[in-house]
Amino acid sequence: MSTDPEARRAIAQRAIDRAQARGTPIDTDPAFLALLEEWIGGEIDMKAMRLRYLEMTALRAAERRGSRNSLSRINPSESSYEVTEE
Repeated sequence: MSTDPEARRAIAQRAIDRAQARGTPIDTDPAFLALLEEWIGGEIDMKAMRLRYLEMTALRAAERRGSRNSLSRINPSESSYEVTEE
């Protein structure tokens, strides 16, 4: 798309406004906003933006699962101290 940055910014703002009017918030994450700025500047196309956003959200989900999994391995009934009988 050979649209200039001002037109792309207007397109993005209309999409954000429509989503908010429907009660669907747009991601305000700085990484997403950086991708949006790259698209507005014409550095990436919408397909690349979408793919990078999906990769970003998948990585975050995997990181959350990983931290949840490491916490789930902790058994609260087990003490970290050894109990010795005397």
